[in-house]
Amino acid sequence: MNAQNAQSSLDDIHRHQDRTRDEILRRSFALPYVLVAALGLFAAFASGELQRPWSAVANGLGLFLYAGVGIVREHRAPVRRKVTVQDVVHHLGLIAVLIMIYGIARFVVWALFGLPSEGLLSQGTVAAAVMAVAYVASTPVNRRITKATIELGGGRG
Repeated sequence: MNAQNAQSSLDDIHRHQDRTRDEILRRSFALPYVLVAALGLFAAFASGELQRPWSAVANGLGLFLYAGVGIVREHRAPVRRKVTVQDVVHHLGLIAVLIMIYGIARFVVWALFGLPSEGLLSQGTVAAAVMAVAYVASTPVNRRITKATIELGGGRG
């Protein structure tokens, strides 16, 4: 093998790595997955306003939907990454930010609109909707963070 063939092979490898990274990002943040995950978050956080047995059922279904989207996405993915510490920190940070958004939105809804703390149109329901919209709106930022993690070499697999 001469130097030109070796360089050509390396260029092919880099091109395939770039294509693989793009495919991971495209599939990870596909709109249907993001919307279903947001629906799961909404159901989980809005369920606190329901009566006792139904709140647990709705909360469980919402969390199952949120987690299930990630499981289905990974199961269907033609290319899988290993979970890295950066991925775990990113997702825990995302969940913490979403919980803060929920709490702030609940307070703002109470202060501005005086909605009751219980019922169908309550502080929790509106705050859960705000949080779900924030989750969908944060997709471009999440995509950039994931892209940076992948480019740093995290999760080769």
